[in-house]
Amino acid sequence: MDYIDVTYPVDETLRIYPGDPLYTVKPYLAVARGDLCNVAAFSMGCHTGTHMDAPLHFVEGAASVDQVDLSRINGEARVIEYKGGPGSDISVDFLESCNIQPKERVIFKTSNSRRFGGRTLLDDYTAIDEAAADWLVRKQVSCIGIDYMTIEPAKSTDGAVHRCVLGAGILVIESLDLRETAAGRYRLVCLPLRLAGLDGSPVRALLYPLAD
Repeated sequence: MDYIDVTYPVDETLRIYPGDPLYTVKPYLAVARGDLCNVAAFSMGCHTGTHMDAPLHFVEGAASVDQVDLSRINGEARVIEYKGGPGSDISVDFLESCNIQPKERVIFKTSNSRRFGGRTLLDDYTAIDEAAADWLVRKQVSCIGIDYMTIEPAKSTDGAVHRCVLGAGILVIESLDLRETAAGRYRLVCLPLRLAGLDGSPVRALLYPLAD
């Protein structure tokens, strides 16, 4: 089928949010050692690589990753290209020019895509400013995706954007690999692991182009 895999491969070189648990992997069973089969053991944080934030990530007592409505992150979605330069956050003025509709699934492709590539930490990445987050909440979008490790602006110190969005039950998909994805309409398939009681999960995210 004709789809675009917008998931970064997970390995030891993939950049993760500073301070999050490191990704580690080691063989547990190995045919080469005489075991019956190969079984690897790995460890990583819930927000490693391409991942989904559940409301519990920033809101105590809110829905965990196994409790969210998966229809919010599966279905027709729109990739919107933001052409502001590095360090220029998505603003209300920009959103008002995009004709975003209630319940839309919106994914923002920015200059992060070509600069991050899963390998480079950015001090001047593009995120979503607090007023824009509030605008998206009032618009009642279903989910928000972005092409960097966080939707939170670099200057934020209190997680206000996450608290605003997740507090409204809007799901967030971060670290999407949009380098080969053009602006337009797609069918989004995005499934987190069913991790009981946890605040987020890595996902496998696919975009299927839709005819105009």
